[in-house]
Amino acid sequence: MNQDKSGVSVTHKGRVITRVYLNRSGMNAAVAMSEAMAIKLPALGKSNSGLVSTGLLYRVLAISQLDFRNPTAYELAGTLVDEAISMQRGGATTSGV
Repeated sequence: MNQDKSGVSVTHKGRVITRVYLNRSGMNAAVAMSEAMAIKLPALGKSNSGLVSTGLLYRVLAISQLDFRNPTAYELAGTLVDEAISMQRGGATTSGV
């Protein structure tokens, strides 16, 4: 996870996987993404790294696409972060199907 003057990005092997911009919605997404990955949000010009599973990465990508101008995005982001934390702790998640 990197933060530069335009926003916060998640990278793999030097390639950007997703990016959120430095606006209110983007920074809300960045905070949720960092919580989901259990990685501290880096300061401007800095980066932090971690090892995440593909399932967790899927949730991070979903969070990065949320529009936080919509109030329901906070609820969905909370659910995705909770699932990601559960995955890191070895807990199983269930779908409502």
